[in-house]
Amino acid sequence: MRETCLSELTKIRKFVFADLKNSGNPKSLEAYNNYWLELENNFLKLERVDLLEQFFVDFLTIQSNGVIPKRDELMNNFVNFYANAAKFQSKELILRNLYKYSLYFLRISFADVKDPDIRAKIEEINCENAKDAYPFLMEVFEDYDYAHINKKMLIEILNTVIGFIHDRNSLNPSQIALSFAGLSGEINKMMILKDYVPKFKVDKADYVVNSSAN
Repeated sequence: MRETCLSELTKIRKFVFADLKNSGNPKSLEAYNNYWLELENNFLKLERVDLLEQFFVDFLTIQSNGVIPKRDELMNNFVNFYANAAKFQSKELILRNLYKYSLYFLRISFADVKDPDIRAKIEEINCENAKDAYPFLMEVFEDYDYAHINKKMLIEILNTVIGFIHDRNSLNPSQIALSFAGLSGEINKMMILKDYVPKFKVDKADYVVNSSAN
C-alpha cells in the first residue's frame, strides 16, 4: 500500500480512538476494542492490509450515495460521515455497523459464502474483477442477512449484476451508465414496498429491470 494511503488509515484510527476516549463513556472504548480493533485484525490475519484501504473506499462510497472518495482524502470523508452519523446514532452503533460491513466486504472478496449457489455467483463476479460492484453487493448482503430479501431474490439480483458486467465488457455495450449506482437505486426502489417480491430481468438492449408482485 502506498505511504499516503497508510497515513490516511492511521489518521482515521487515531481520530476514532481520540474521539471515543474523550467521550468519557466506558462503552465507547469497549466498542473500539470489540469492533474497530477486531475489524483491523481480520484484515491483518489474512495479510491483506491493502484490502482494508479498499474496504474504507467502498464503505464511504455507500455513505455518499455512490460517490467514490479519493484515496488521499479518506480521512476527511470518514470524519464527515462519522459526524453526520453521530447525529442520529450512538458511536457504538456506528462502529458496529462499520464492522458488520467489513465482514460483508471480506465475504464478497473471498466468496466466503456457505450456500453453493450464492457462492458460485460471487465467484463469477470476482472472476470478472468487478470490484466496483462491492459497495452495492455489501448493501444487498445486508438486506439478505436481515431477511429483507430471500435467496431467490438474491440470486436474481446477482444475475442482474453479472448480466450488467458482461454487457459492459462486451464489444458492443448498451448505452448505460457504466456504474452500479443507478442499478442500486432501481433495485432498492422495488424493495421499498413490504410484501413486494421483485422479479429481475436483464434486457440486453437497455437493461430494464422489470418487476412483478408475488
